[in-house]
Amino acid sequence: MSGYMTDKMTTTSNQLWAVTSAVGAGLCFLVLVMIFVVWLHPKSRPCLDRVSWRIVVWALAANMVFAIASAVGGQLTEAGFLCGFSIFVLQLMLQFSSFLLFSIALNLQLVIVHNFHGQQLEKVYIIVSAAMAIILAVPPYASGMYGWDPLESDCWYSNDDPRTRLIWQISTQMLWTALTALGEIIASGTVMIWMLRHNSHMRQTFAFTSTFSGTSSSSSQGMSDTAPHAVRSVDYRRIVLRIALHSTVAGGIHNSTDYNILLLSDFLYGGRAIVYALLAASDPAFIRGTRVLFKHVLEQWDRRQFSIHNTGSVDKRRRLFRSSDSHGNTDGKSLPGPIVHIELSKIVHHDFGQKMSQSSSANVHLNDSDAIDRMADGKILDQHPQQTLPPSNIHFKDPNIHNVSLLHDSMDTDGPRERVVQGLSKQRKDHEKQEVGETAEDSFWKNI
Repeated sequence: MSGYMTDKMTTTSNQLWAVTSAVGAGLCFLVLVMIFVVWLHPKSRPCLDRVSWRIVVWALAANMVFAIASAVGGQLTEAGFLCGFSIFVLQLMLQFSSFLLFSIALNLQLVIVHNFHGQQLEKVYIIVSAAMAIILAVPPYASGMYGWDPLESDCWYSNDDPRTRLIWQISTQMLWTALTALGEIIASGTVMIWMLRHNSHMRQTFAFTSTFSGTSSSSSQGMSDTAPHAVRSVDYRRIVLRIALHSTVAGGIHNSTDYNILLLSDFLYGGRAIVYALLAASDPAFIRGTRVLFKHVLEQWDRRQFSIHNTGSVDKRRRLFRSSDSHGNTDGKSLPGPIVHIELSKIVHHDFGQKMSQSSSANVHLNDSDAIDRMADGKILDQHPQQTLPPSNIHFKDPNIHNVSLLHDSMDTDGPRERVVQGLSKQRKDHEKQEVGETAEDSFWKNI
């Protein structure tokens, strides 16, 4: 141990490492519990269906274990099995989370720029990250390199030879952490450059389209009939990594500058889990899922309160009837209470030009496809052209037909059949285009 380091300075360094690590472990556990609650609910679960989000959850769990190992290592004051094993777990989870976050940046580039399917590569990301972490952490632990550090008086690298110690740190930790950070910068930069070029190309395309459509009305009509190119606006979030590298002081701590660097290193290592917990809690997928969950819970609460209020009102009216019945029957005769008989019937239009049948015993249901066919054939409109019908509230199963009154109001004397059929066809095409667009967007969202 260096002569500059006192027992108080050593205790301060270890306590800083342990306290920040414990806080980070607690935050990671809290965020994981919240994620589990959001995932359990069927309404909010689809919001978490994203490759990068699942990798973030893996990294968050790894950093929670990393923080626990850091807290344990910071409390130990002598050599032992637990001292070396805690550093082994720390290094294992450190490399695992670093490779996972590199996988997020790499997946973003592969999906957006190169049109790969992220869901097919998800298992590859996790397996390769775990394999690399094991390859880098097991050899030093098997060689006895993890244990009590005589230079800094805590659990770290146990070899007191500066040259050997530096070789092990560079080859098993620093080099690979720097490579993953460099890979994340390159992948993020590639995606940003691609997005800038894509946006510039789309602006030029829109400018040419607007100029061309403005010169000729016939060309504008033709272009409006064709399906426009779907432009997908990709919302991506740059993941900023704050990788804390343990300071390597070959000869120990000799001055206040070295000691301040040691404290900064302890704070960064302990605060690493805090940063990852905050990143996971601010992820757009988690925020959206949380909003959906809270919205559903509030709706259920409002419905429950409304049901309780209605039940209380009914009970109050029943008590009122019973009270009036008991006070009104002075002759002692028990009169029956008021009986209300409600008969529900469904009124269905069989034709747009014929009278409605209001019999509740013989209702014939009209299918939405049959109604469209009869309208297209002109059987409905041509039978009684002089009769008018009141607005109807019949709802069909087909989402393209929202209200019969809208169709009835749109019927004129000059070619109503053609206009109605064209309107229905246009609504159906728009609905199909919207479904295709939503499916494509959902598929893209799941792959990034």
